Amino acid sequence: MTSPEKMLRKRAAEADTFLQDHFLDSNGVVLSQLDKESLCIPTESFFPDPVEGMSAGEDWYVEGFKRSEVAGYENCGMCTGAYLASLTYRYLVEKDSRVLTLAGKAYEALRHVYEIGRELEEGFFPKIYGNRFTPQTSSDQVLYAVYAMDRYHEIAPAGHRMEIGKMIPAMIRFWMKRNYTYHYYHLENMEWPIMRFPPLLLLAQKYSGEKEFREEADRLLAEGMPQLPEWDQLGDKRRGRRTLSDYEKSRKAFLVYNMADCLTMDVMNLDLLLRIAPAHARVDQWRQGVLAMWEQAKLTIAPNGKYYSQILVDAVTGGVRRPEGFPEEGPPGTESGWSTMIARGALMASDYLPANRDEIRRLATGILSKVDITDMTYLDNPERLPPRLRFKTHTLSGDSITNWLWAYWQGRFLRLID
Repeated sequence: MTSPEKMLRKRAAEADTFLQDHFLDSNGVVLSQLDKESLCIPTESFFPDPVEGMSAGEDWYVEGFKRSEVAGYENCGMCTGAYLASLTYRYLVEKDSRVLTLAGKAYEALRHVYEIGRELEEGFFPKIYGNRFTPQTSSDQVLYAVYAMDRYHEIAPAGHRMEIGKMIPAMIRFWMKRNYTYHYYHLENMEWPIMRFPPLLLLAQKYSGEKEFREEADRLLAEGMPQLPEWDQLGDKRRGRRTLSDYEKSRKAFLVYNMADCLTMDVMNLDLLLRIAPAHARVDQWRQGVLAMWEQAKLTIAPNGKYYSQILVDAVTGGVRRPEGFPEEGPPGTESGWSTMIARGALMASDYLPANRDEIRRLATGILSKVDITDMTYLDNPERLPPRLRFKTHTLSGDSITNWLWAYWQGRFLRLID
């Protein structure tokens, strides 16, 4: 075994131990943020005073909850789902019964969140600020949870498989019966991006056998195909399908932002479609969507292995540079440990991009080699943020560490990482 291989295997073991020691709550739910210094959920003194007139959901402020409760659990569904996916791939690589036990505990943590959601109704998958019921959720929490449960189903014991077969359809039916509208913090009856749902509907049909899910997925796909992938920001702007902001016009460049979230969600959605409906008439378009997401996401990786939350792509030369100024003038373009999400999304995309596999392997290996536990941050570069937001640079991210592990073990499973 070469030295780089040993280093990555050592880092994987360290990351898993660190996660179990610091990121898991008493129910095995993976926390969203930790204070870098205390390695615990941030206390209330960690946060600056709320700004007068602050909206719900802004800077981890939600009325009725402590900001520490929100920060600790904001993305717990995504983080726990990512951890379950990583353990599933790890088991497929190592075939170790101890890993299967860990995977079972991660699944039970997702089920814990699901059970809390019953306070509203069956199938509601909430954000559990402070480990208690809230009426808040989001489609990305649901996507990560059901995607991970679907992967885990392959190796799960019979009891878990039976539960998953009931939970996934119930979680998707919750959205279907509301016509994909639900509040988001202070926004009432928000219409969620419709193209996030066909893959979930097909997954619900897979487990329930109910044709209404397939019929609804077909209806949405027929009506909204140009919206897939949802976040082809660069392609849509170059083709004039998205209006350029004054900021972009003044700099003669296209802004690409939040690509860690965008790549991971779009590629998971497209992966579900391509796996569940491989004979669909639109499969070529879906594969092109995977390529488009990869081509823009790879531009966001910094030399140190982290990723730029925003970049500017020159409209003439295609050159990449970082935005200038605070959000009041333009996007801040901070670095983040969420590059691990780019690595994971790219490795997932590699199944559909054989011509890009070597490039994906190099980028993913580079990220995993450069980003260690202390680099798994939510945001960096406080000088690029206004003073009231700089507290965000003092946190370690559950998204970052779980996606590091997911990327590593999926890469091992695909034999793209040694």
